[in-house]
Amino acid sequence: MGNKLSVFSGDTAFKGKLIKERKSSESLDLARDFLKEEYEAIGFEVSLQPFASGVNFIAEKKGSKNPEKVLILSSHIDSVGNKGANDNGTGTIGLLAIAQEFSKNNYDYTIRILGFDREEVGLRGSDAYVATISKKENIIGNINFEMMGTNSRKDGAFHIIDCKYGYSQFLTTELQSAISTLSLPLNVVKGCTDRSDHASFWRKKIPAVVVSENFFGGDSDPCYHAKCDIMDSRLDYGYMTSIMEAVLEASEKLIIKAK
Repeated sequence: MGNKLSVFSGDTAFKGKLIKERKSSESLDLARDFLKEEYEAIGFEVSLQPFASGVNFIAEKKGSKNPEKVLILSSHIDSVGNKGANDNGTGTIGLLAIAQEFSKNNYDYTIRILGFDREEVGLRGSDAYVATISKKENIIGNINFEMMGTNSRKDGAFHIIDCKYGYSQFLTTELQSAISTLSLPLNVVKGCTDRSDHASFWRKKIPAVVVSENFFGGDSDPCYHAKCDIMDSRLDYGYMTSIMEAVLEASEKLIIKAK
């Protein structure tokens, strides 16, 4: 995971260029090209969704039995103009790592990975995407990845946020069950926010949760929205791996391994 994050957060070159930030269109185009190459290499179909002020990234693995039923995993690919190693490099590259596991199996339902643009300026990318959903009954739900790299207390605390919306709580239950089944060193801390892309789904009453580090529990990244959001020792890869394992386990229950 570290090698991919190094490219996405501008420490390692991609095609001779560094992704030094993910705010300008030029840098975001390079970031999307990197993701396209990575997802196509593991057999996902890739497309782009241009909208008024940006471009969303889409990667998909079709279901073999009921492809019209879709589980959406998402992150935002833009930053505030910094390297954004944690916000939201960890979420985006975490999804790529999970997708690599999905590529090893077939599933009854479709898995769709979304990389939203312009989250940092008002959830514009997710709003644009959700506006295109005509049959929301086909969407199983959305698990949205926010920054998940720092765990300074080493207590495994993190958020699964559903803000007590009844139609979303089954996603929380599935994730909590995965933590228990796998005996993961994670501790779910309560929190509520509409400050990330899951909120665009909520506005259309589509099930969604956001997974993140312990932002609202007093252990947030000290480099949040700052120049120091780079790859350094504050990023805890074991912690990230545990969160990814929980999401993978829960997702596979929701999309069903084909027999």
